[in-house]
Amino acid sequence: MAETAVLVETSYVTPATGICNGNAKTEENAVVRRIGEYHANVWERDFLESLSSPYGAPSYLERVETLVKEIKLEAFNSLLGEGEISPSSYDLLERFSIVDVVQRLGIGRHFEKEIKAVLDYTYKYWSENGICWGRDNVIVDLRTTALGFRILRLNGYPVSSDVFNNFKDKEGQFVCPTKQSESQIRIMLSLYQASEISFPGENIMREAKAFASTYLKQALENSQELKEKAQLLAEVEYVMRYPWRCKVPRWEAWNSIQIFRQDTDAWMLMEGIYKVPIEWSKKILELAIVDFNILQSHHQNELKHLAEWWDEAIVKQLSFFRHRHVEYYFWYTCGLYEPEYAATRLCYAKLGTVITVVDDIFDTYGTIDELIPFREALINWDMSIMDQLPNYMQISLQFAHKTYMDIVAEAEKIQGPRARKWMKEYWTTLIWAEFQDAEWIANDYHPTLSEYLKNSLISSTVPVVTFFPMILINTYLRDDILERVNKFESSVAWGCRLIDDSKDFQHEQEHGETASWIECYVRDNPGTTREQALDHVSMLIELSIEELTKERLFYDHDIPTSCKRLYFDSMYRSVAFIWRDIDGFSISHEGTKEDIMKILIHPVPL
Repeated sequence: MAETAVLVETSYVTPATGICNGNAKTEENAVVRRIGEYHANVWERDFLESLSSPYGAPSYLERVETLVKEIKLEAFNSLLGEGEISPSSYDLLERFSIVDVVQRLGIGRHFEKEIKAVLDYTYKYWSENGICWGRDNVIVDLRTTALGFRILRLNGYPVSSDVFNNFKDKEGQFVCPTKQSESQIRIMLSLYQASEISFPGENIMREAKAFASTYLKQALENSQELKEKAQLLAEVEYVMRYPWRCKVPRWEAWNSIQIFRQDTDAWMLMEGIYKVPIEWSKKILELAIVDFNILQSHHQNELKHLAEWWDEAIVKQLSFFRHRHVEYYFWYTCGLYEPEYAATRLCYAKLGTVITVVDDIFDTYGTIDELIPFREALINWDMSIMDQLPNYMQISLQFAHKTYMDIVAEAEKIQGPRARKWMKEYWTTLIWAEFQDAEWIANDYHPTLSEYLKNSLISSTVPVVTFFPMILINTYLRDDILERVNKFESSVAWGCRLIDDSKDFQHEQEHGETASWIECYVRDNPGTTREQALDHVSMLIELSIEELTKERLFYDHDIPTSCKRLYFDSMYRSVAFIWRDIDGFSISHEGTKEDIMKILIHPVPL
């Protein structure tokens, strides 16, 4: 998806292999090419084939089933119903707390029925004035209100952010705690987490976020009590380090396990008033770890399949493009991780590899004269013009054609013959957009911001790399659903383009790229500095996540949840995660590699 960082240098292509050999002359057909500065594949087949996890054994699945039954019986059953016979004085807090824990630990899918019943109960007692830890308490509490707001909103219950106005003073300012005690820090942490789940136009949420953020940053610097509380310190650092948009489900589960296990009481304790029984905490933590590792064992089996596929791919001999098949697999697995989405994950990894080959040819390696017949061959899958193409394009075309047709065959099994028509439309649009980018580069043309946005939302590749895997989800999609998906898709592409350009523009500029959101905005607005443009794009990114969050949670309920998760979690939030500091896809051999090791390679110790 990222624009390519390039150098302009003279290189020579060996006709027999199509492999760039730098400045070493091997044949007479010297071609001036733009060469990407990409590191090699960091995932050897032997390493991936050697992966072996004991968590694929039936005994671990049986243990999960046992733990789920016990937690339902011991923890959830007492929270179901009205509790009229012996109502708890902290009935709201305990319900919000257990839902928060199981969902952040990545095991919420085992308790969907119970979670709905528990939240239906709490929602009946939700008040626009705020709530306290029990339904009969009349004095509202900020920590419970913020926790309840976040949990209810994330689970699709309509709650208004105006509730936080009740925690301001007469001057309209949030009341700042007078000290930095553990209790006050947890209140501010809860407020900060709630403020991240904001919708467009909710200014109160921005105020709450700024207020809580300032307090927590000061606490990290100055609070001795915070430094002495390892679990609380780890949680504050994690929450402040990773915005909610970056916390893809697998990353959230892994980090939450690390934090929760430091002090299983701390997450579900409030000032000595409420404490979950230690037996519940231990079982919840064990379930989270075993479940995580079982899923990881499934992912490792898929990685072995992917390693074999890559080893047999003819395109791997070409060195000019980014070899990132494992990174692509990780990208999607962060959001859609359950076993039933294996076909979707593998489709994305394979399709992504094709897209990267094509993207790097159009953006970097190919000359404009080569790209014209290559474009036609890709659009029409016309293999008869192979002889007109240089060797590296022949190899790339063969690889793209085979992979594309394999995906078509699988999609038609689920969606029928219409899948081929849909894919053709998406693919053709993408290739034309890629060619437009190539023409701009070849002609040294500087597009206006309007021109750039019109083309870049398509050339971002987001529409293709989300739609193709989506139709492999084992759900028949009605035509009207696809029309609804298109609007969500456009919003996701817009958000991803902003994130990508905000991280890549400097590197691109240094290597001759002129078409990025930042550069186009600066040219269209004389007198604007790049720093001002970056501030503006940061604001647009915040607006995009607000709109997407609202669309994900409350709009178009007819769209299957799995499809929304694919676009929102596996695409948008994964891009925000992988591009959080730098382009962690193109530059994947350090930070991204470490993340992959945590999520896909190393089991979490029991």
